Amino acid sequence: MIPIQGAMSCFPRSSCMFLQLVAVAIVLTLLDTAQAVRVRSNTQDLTLEVNQEELCMYSVGIDTNEGAMLHYHVLHGGDDFDVSIRDPRNKTIYVSYAGEHELEDRVYFTKHLHGEYSYCIDNRPYSGSRKSVTMSIGVTSLKRWKDRIDPLTRMMLRTDSFMLGLHQDQIIFRLRQRNLHETIEESKTLLLLQGAAETLFILLLSFLHVLLNKHLFARKGMRAVA
Repeated sequence: MIPIQGAMSCFPRSSCMFLQLVAVAIVLTLLDTAQAVRVRSNTQDLTLEVNQEELCMYSVGIDTNEGAMLHYHVLHGGDDFDVSIRDPRNKTIYVSYAGEHELEDRVYFTKHLHGEYSYCIDNRPYSGSRKSVTMSIGVTSLKRWKDRIDPLTRMMLRTDSFMLGLHQDQIIFRLRQRNLHETIEESKTLLLLQGAAETLFILLLSFLHVLLNKHLFARKGMRAVA
């Protein structure tokens, strides 16, 4: 049996330093893990069988500026449904219509109000086929100390501004289309009136020409008889 001192002397000094660094790294990892466990999130999972109706899950915001998450996964039935999140004032803070989302998606946002938030699946406006959707609502206990606009709200504001710009452009295009349509209709009316006037003028000239010819032939005949 080799004594401990003899065994330690068998290892080079670099190997001993490496073992010490590994031990320190393990201790730091354990400390970080122990510290990370202190922040936990509460998650509620529920599988909904949605017919031609709207079903919702609810969560209560305890603190302002706390983070929240919605995760939904369609087990069967397709993705032709609407997903919406409403705040305690019944104001829609997130909506995704059929065709805009996949069979599985996650939504992150910040709760700015105290009260009950609703997470809804609306299966009424479309085929209404039965769908099985698993929904998970997560509320973190880590409070966001600084009042700031979360990425979801920022994205929605940008989308609203973009849609407002498109709406204004659409109004301008409609006004231009209406003006062009009125101009074309006026041009058609003027062309029809001009065509009718020219036709009447030609008919009048033809009638006068016929009368003049008859008059000339009549005078020539009278001279021949005389």
